[in-house]
Amino acid sequence: MEQLLEWWSTSPISYKVIAIVCLVFLLIQLTYDLFLYIRVALWKHQTAPTGTVPVSVVICAKNEERRLRELIPILMEQNHPHFELVVVDDSSWDDTMTTLQTYQLSYKNLHVIHLNEDIQRMRGKKFALTMGLKGAKHDVVLLTDADCVPASNEWIKTMTAPFANPDTSVVLGVSPYYTSDTFLSKLIGYDALNVAITYLSMAIIGSPYMGVGRNLAYRKELFFKNSGFKSHLHLASGDDDLFIKEVANKKNTAIVMEPASQTFSEPKTTWDGWMRQKKRHFTTAPYYRPGTKLILGLWPLSFLALWISCLLWMVLHSEFLIAGSMLLLRYIVHLATFRGSLKKIGQERLAWWGLLLENILWITSPIIWISNLLSKPRTWN
Repeated sequence: MEQLLEWWSTSPISYKVIAIVCLVFLLIQLTYDLFLYIRVALWKHQTAPTGTVPVSVVICAKNEERRLRELIPILMEQNHPHFELVVVDDSSWDDTMTTLQTYQLSYKNLHVIHLNEDIQRMRGKKFALTMGLKGAKHDVVLLTDADCVPASNEWIKTMTAPFANPDTSVVLGVSPYYTSDTFLSKLIGYDALNVAITYLSMAIIGSPYMGVGRNLAYRKELFFKNSGFKSHLHLASGDDDLFIKEVANKKNTAIVMEPASQTFSEPKTTWDGWMRQKKRHFTTAPYYRPGTKLILGLWPLSFLALWISCLLWMVLHSEFLIAGSMLLLRYIVHLATFRGSLKKIGQERLAWWGLLLENILWITSPIIWISNLLSKPRTWN
């Protein structure tokens, strides 16, 4: 111990400063993993639902004739005694409406709402979704997209089971992407799971800030009490994160992450398509609560700062062992934490890929953010 103190006392000031900086940012990273992100890994699944509540499943579709033709029969096989399917045809110019009218002959619980393109209204998904909620018969509404497929025929039942508690008004679900052998599909899949683990962890600690519209449920009464999307109608996105930020809290929000409760969709097949999708999602981040922005922003910044400070330590003072060990410790803890979380939601196969993919995301995210400063997307489809 005395030798250690003597070594430290004789070290130059620059060495001490860099060492302290590395240690501080390492501790920040470990705090995120061991006190926030580990929450999903330690989460206990709910018991199987013992009852059901009436549910309106709402889908907004624009030129989705092919997907709806495949999806509607799947949804109609859901194991739920009392649900309706509300599909909003948002001024499609393909055969969406014809397909929906044909299915209405076979399924009496299919309710179709058609929006004409020539009516005076604000364009975008938020208007279509508002019309769908107005037309829904039941107070509990479950949202998904036309390109999503439920993981099981228990999707509706498991996602809406928490509403048996009258205090529950919001349920956050998980919606992974299918992944193939392509690098892009793995990157998109990991990115979506990374986002899911973050918002689920935040909800567990009592600070819900978003959900995903591909698998999200809430009470219609809550929606209209909040005046819907009024506060952020000018944004292309926000129907699933800014709205949840406004209405969700520690007492009224539940999470469901069982594999049977999830919905899956195909990822974008081109880098340009994915970048445009991410760009649209990034438009809402400036409207998050200050505390949420701090938590979400400090994570990547501290990771980048840890790398830079450790590299400086290696270059300036040739301290490869200690600096390298700090980086290694961070990756080991992060891998263990995220592997446990991904295993909990049935997506463990991407855990090892995360060692590479998270570094790619730290590079692409600033590019998308800067791009958003120059031009913002205005359409939802």
